[in-house]
Amino acid sequence: MNLERNGMNGTEESTGTRGLADRLRRVGQRVTPQRLVILGALRPGEHLAADEVFARVEPLLPGVNRSTVYRTLELFRDLGLVSMTDLGGGARQFELIDALHHHLICHRCGAILELDDALVDPLRDGIRARYGFTPAIDHLAVFGFCSVCARVTDSHGDDASGGRR
Repeated sequence: MNLERNGMNGTEESTGTRGLADRLRRVGQRVTPQRLVILGALRPGEHLAADEVFARVEPLLPGVNRSTVYRTLELFRDLGLVSMTDLGGGARQFELIDALHHHLICHRCGAILELDDALVDPLRDGIRARYGFTPAIDHLAVFGFCSVCARVTDSHGDDASGGRR
C-alpha cells in the first residue's frame, strides 16, 4: 500500500490539525470542521470503537449525530486514512494509520503483539500470484496463542492450536 496515497508521511506533523487537513486534501476530500475533529480523535497506535470516537467528538461538536461519526469513520477507512479491525470480541476498532502494522492476538490471555508488515508482504505476493487479486492488507489481526500461553497449554497436554497444527 502506498503510504503517500493515504496522506501518510511518517512524521509527527501528519497527526496535527494541519497535517490532518493535508491528509484529507491528498485523498481528495474537503476539509470540514467535523472531519478534522473526527480524524483528530484518533491517534496512531490507539484502537477505539466508534462509540469511543463519538464520546471524544461530542464535547467538541455538540450537535454531531452518532451516525455522522460512524459514516465518517467508514469513509476514512475506505480512503485508507484509518484502519478498521476486529481485535477480538466482535467490536470493530478504528485506528489512525501512520504506518502499516498488524497484530498477533492471544486467545487465552488477550495479549496483543505487533507484527511487522514485512512478514505480510509474502502473503500479499502469494495472493497476487495465485489468484491475480491485489489484497489491501493494511491492518491484519492474527489470532492464536502467545509463547507463554502456548507453553502452559502444551505442559497440560492440551493442543494450543485447537487441533490445527
